[in-house]
Amino acid sequence: MACLMSCLDEDDIKEIRNSLGSPEAQTEPGYLRDVLNKIIVQMTRGTDMAPLFMDMVKVCATTDIVQKKLVYLYMSNYAATKPDLAVLTVNTLCKDCQDSNPMIRGLALKTLCSLRLSGLVEYIEKPLLTGLKDYSAYVRRAAVLGCVKIHQMNPQFIANHGLIDQIYDMLRDSDVIVVTNCLGALEELLADKGGVVINQRLAHFLVSRLTNLTEWGQCFVLQTLLKYTPDNEDEVFDIMNVIDLYVKHTNSGVSMAAITLMIHLTQDMSSIGQDVYRRIKGPLLILLSSEHPELVYSSLCHIQWVKRKMPKLFSKYYKKFYCRSKDPTYVKYKKIELLGEMIKEDTLPEIVEELSVCCTDISSQLAQQAIQTLCIIAKKGATYATPCIAALLGLLNLQLDYVSSEVLVAFQDLLSYESNKEYIPHVLSQLGACETIVQSSRGKAALIWLLGHYGESLPDAPYILENMIDVIEEETSAQVKLHLLTATTKLFFTRPAECQDMMGKLLEFAIESDTNVEVRERAQFYYRMLNTDVNKAKEVVCASQTPDVSDDCMTETNKLDNLANFNSLSILFGPLKWSQIQLKQTDTKSRDQIPSPTHSSVLATPTREDHSATPSAKLMEGQLVDIDESKDAEPMPELQLVGDILVTPEEYESTWTMLSVYDTIELPLLEPLKPKQIHSLLENTGCKVMATTPEELEPWRAFVYAKDTTDTLYLVEVVLQSQTDILTFTLKVKGQTSSDRGGMFARQLQKAFS
Repeated sequence: MACLMSCLDEDDIKEIRNSLGSPEAQTEPGYLRDVLNKIIVQMTRGTDMAPLFMDMVKVCATTDIVQKKLVYLYMSNYAATKPDLAVLTVNTLCKDCQDSNPMIRGLALKTLCSLRLSGLVEYIEKPLLTGLKDYSAYVRRAAVLGCVKIHQMNPQFIANHGLIDQIYDMLRDSDVIVVTNCLGALEELLADKGGVVINQRLAHFLVSRLTNLTEWGQCFVLQTLLKYTPDNEDEVFDIMNVIDLYVKHTNSGVSMAAITLMIHLTQDMSSIGQDVYRRIKGPLLILLSSEHPELVYSSLCHIQWVKRKMPKLFSKYYKKFYCRSKDPTYVKYKKIELLGEMIKEDTLPEIVEELSVCCTDISSQLAQQAIQTLCIIAKKGATYATPCIAALLGLLNLQLDYVSSEVLVAFQDLLSYESNKEYIPHVLSQLGACETIVQSSRGKAALIWLLGHYGESLPDAPYILENMIDVIEEETSAQVKLHLLTATTKLFFTRPAECQDMMGKLLEFAIESDTNVEVRERAQFYYRMLNTDVNKAKEVVCASQTPDVSDDCMTETNKLDNLANFNSLSILFGPLKWSQIQLKQTDTKSRDQIPSPTHSSVLATPTREDHSATPSAKLMEGQLVDIDESKDAEPMPELQLVGDILVTPEEYESTWTMLSVYDTIELPLLEPLKPKQIHSLLENTGCKVMATTPEELEPWRAFVYAKDTTDTLYLVEVVLQSQTDILTFTLKVKGQTSSDRGGMFARQLQKAFS
């Protein structure tokens, strides 16, 4: 039958309609079931089956319970799109609510409440109130959940009929699922008042019913009991004696809910609280051996939370956190992070050896994580630094690009500490071999920084930098060029004879040929300082750089230390990602409350960009001096882009070939973006998309153009590296570039994606 296709035309709908009205549908229950099942299949695939609504209304009077369930499912889905026709089903539903079969009564009541049409509330009133008192537990379950659905349509209905008190009374129902549904319903109905109120009598009743509840019900009740605070220690111990049975429950959800409740009950009892942490250690470690990586990751996150309360609790079980070959990458990340946190002097050699193995993993990101962890361990003190730095030096001998790059970044940090100065000669001796190995921008920048800072002690340092300067035209990274400028200038002050020629060549290229604004400004700044006062220039450029030691990581980690985050999604996402999710939710709510932005408002400066104008932010971005340009400065003008513009592919290609690159911007994304999202953001800024590569192609590219009111044409090649979440813009400008309109356009692109 054609209805199994993903997209149906009018003939297919007509064929299904004929099947519903055929004689076989009236006489053969199996035939009608097959037709109804095919309709539901198409509905779940997203095919619009609403044209069959009237035909389904005729079928809803069937006596076959399977057919009735399928029809009612259809009605619940399409009632909102056909409200006038949905009224025709009310009589049948109300009649079924009085059927002798409790399954039909419950199904009809559930469907009647699921229609979600405010005009039908008067028809729902009698069946709903009757269902709350029905002798069948199935009907009572449906009625309690129906109260929540009616509350969403008409909040006054619940108050007018005093259903809150009635649902509270139903908490003592003989059916445990009714009890669970009542708790959930009260949480929804009383959400603006803080949810259901748990007093001592109700708390003891719920604790006594735990053994009879389903596993889902046990999870929900244990979480609800977090609202209750016992009056004395004896009551705490009585509840904990019951809860203790569920700490080692086979269902991880029940076990975690019980652990959370035990921590809650003892959070004001320091001595007992320590015993509770020791008690829950076993269940958390058991989850590490699960075959489900999701459970393993959740357990690792909760172990990390508990470890911050008792740092030494898991130290002797460090081998359980070794990476296994079958572990997915995200589990390995968390294990490596935990190994770095729980290391002690007696476990130092074994953990460093394990991390060294992870440093050579086939996944470059995992290897970088392991190298960064070794760097963090080395900062703990001289005892920890020796084996870690020895391991990092050994990794340089492997001559792997992604490994050597991250090791150089680690040494850039470690050698800044006074206690690690003795290792500088060992590192410098291996820098020469890294020149041809390291290809990533991050690794090159670290290598150049080390050569500039410690090159006075390395005979070959100027010649390594000279080799890089000889091929600087091929370098695309602005970060590498900036580091090369600074490193060469530093080395020039200590070894002028060897660096003078290459210094002049570098400054000449950066000032006259480079298209990056920041590189040009840095080169001009150095050139002017050198022309003005060489000694002052040396003081500025060669100023001692102390390591930026801060507790930001620890502060971020401790943001989720309160019990409210335990056994929740926030502890899985981590503090940084969770704050981004909350910010996104807040932004979504704000957008829902205000009109859509106009074209001019899209180009307005975002609020978060205001921070980049502060002097401290400028220094973070690589400025050498703190110049406050905000005083008595006029606001930076915004480009007004023309919306009605058309450039043919032939014109685009010929213009692109003719123009030179004005600027290249590398923008790290705060969160992954899909090509469709990038396409939408570009159009919001007033740009037009000429063409794109297929979304599945890596890297993804888009060719964009725009024109402003001065008839200046902007051509942009957008490149998305989805593996590294880096967005690159290559900008070419045709027109009034003398007024730096290209720079203004580049800034607007950055604002749109920041």
